[in-house]
Amino acid sequence: MAIKSMEYKGLFKNTPIKIPKGSMKVLYIIDSLKAYGAEKSLALLASSFKDVEPVFISLNSNLELQPFLESKGIKVYSGIEKDAKSKKNLLKKITKIVKKEKPSIIHSTLFKSDSISRNLKRKFPEIILVGSLVSNSYSKNRYKTLSIFSKLKLFTTQMQDRFSVRKVDHFISNSQAIVESNSRALRIPGHKINIIHRGRSLPKINAGDKTKLKECFQDKKVFITVGRLCKNKGQMDLVKAFKKMDLRALNLALLIVGDGPDYKSLKAEIESSGLEDHIELMGYRKDVDFLYQLSDYFIFPSYFEGLPGALIEAIMAKIPCLVSDIPENRECFPEGGGVYFKAGDIQGIKNKIEESLKIENWEERVDSNYKFAVNSFSLDLAAERYEEFYFDIVKPR
Repeated sequence: MAIKSMEYKGLFKNTPIKIPKGSMKVLYIIDSLKAYGAEKSLALLASSFKDVEPVFISLNSNLELQPFLESKGIKVYSGIEKDAKSKKNLLKKITKIVKKEKPSIIHSTLFKSDSISRNLKRKFPEIILVGSLVSNSYSKNRYKTLSIFSKLKLFTTQMQDRFSVRKVDHFISNSQAIVESNSRALRIPGHKINIIHRGRSLPKINAGDKTKLKECFQDKKVFITVGRLCKNKGQMDLVKAFKKMDLRALNLALLIVGDGPDYKSLKAEIESSGLEDHIELMGYRKDVDFLYQLSDYFIFPSYFEGLPGALIEAIMAKIPCLVSDIPENRECFPEGGGVYFKAGDIQGIKNKIEESLKIENWEERVDSNYKFAVNSFSLDLAAERYEEFYFDIVKPR
């Protein structure tokens, strides 16, 4: 398949269009509002719109981001799955909301919401349906991490996804890296896919003395990783790599920030390996910007991503970054900006950690990474491109 997706610069002409005055309503349907990944990215984007009125439907009751959205004046319909009891009743509940809100666009994110939204297209063919490509969900790297049963389950999901994509009018991919694999896996015509990087706001840097903030670590070199605790994020590989090192001699500490299904297994591995003095499970935190200030290095051992928001935040916080060598991560750096290791290679992770401690030109590299991230992934730029896209696809042809 020839991939002809495009970096979005106005769908029907070569230069960005001028957004007309007034407001357009976009109804976002998303599986949850947990404070990670695609959910966090979409909430940040929506809060930055100037001419688009966003309305959210969250299917389940994981609503960490609802207070944030409502504080920005964004309407949220939450926990729609509750008491629905069947997909048919769920569809009826959402249909009522669509009739009430009368959006120009329905934009779905994540698998369950995609399925619901594509069924809605039958009822509302006049409403433009936009889908999201937010992760390398059907990549070889993901299949490699799964058991035979899980591979069959994922393949079934892939076939269901592929069967219904024809109902979607346009797709937004949050990175170039995931376009080709998703296009092939789902057989999406390349001309339907537009690449718009999801943005991040610059971290709030405390002007206080970082040395004082780090006293609790007793002068250790602090590594930090941020993400949902699950196999594909690679935190267990990171713990096992630390287990191989002489942590006392190297004077290292590791902060693992996030929650998820692997919390208990990670805790057990840390305790059985006697690493409690060097590795701390931080759980979900709202003060990640502050934790970045305490850290000397960011490390990200993920097997597959979309556009990794935590990595972009770390780059914007001006932290040296060590990451798995996957195209989704490479897209976040200028040439020569990152330090890479093979995903799942525990010895390789260990080696790169030890090498990173000896690199002397980090300041120059970090500054270059920061400038690249600000110019490529700033939240205001991403929000502007999303609004341009929405107005472009609904304008009379």
